Amino acid sequence: MRTISMLSLLVAVVVLASCASTGTTLVSRQRLDKDLAGKLAYEHVAVTTSVRQFTQGDLDQLRGAVLARLQQPTEGGVPVTLQLEVTDFGAAGSKLIVRARVLNAAGKLYAEFDVYQNAYTLMGAFDRRSSAINAIADAVARALMAIHTAPQETMDARNFGS
Repeated sequence: MRTISMLSLLVAVVVLASCASTGTTLVSRQRLDKDLAGKLAYEHVAVTTSVRQFTQGDLDQLRGAVLARLQQPTEGGVPVTLQLEVTDFGAAGSKLIVRARVLNAAGKLYAEFDVYQNAYTLMGAFDRRSSAINAIADAVARALMAIHTAPQETMDARNFGS
């Protein structure tokens, strides 16, 4: 009976730990012009790395995850190449850094940014590597949709007795 209780406690700890804190930070070097958001046609997505721990399977998974999240225009889009370079990868996905660049065929740079993903504890205890890759893909897609613009101003219509 005591073994079952200990096992239950262990499972609860792992489940809670898998939801523990992570952090994804986006550092823009050149922001995507908001007028281009939603108009980019990603004709080529290149994913490279010089980090030995990040395998070809990981590169393929990152490429697929990013492509699944990117919006492609139905017609008349601006053809671009998305270059993703994995520059750092920590033990079992505890840290992942990716540099992203968007260029046209002539080499004009439309956007450039770095995405930092850190898992502070046992985030994704069962597959931390995939969790880090998916978090990076989410951040890349958000950046390329130019969502990081200032919110619209709101008016406070409350009457403060004046």
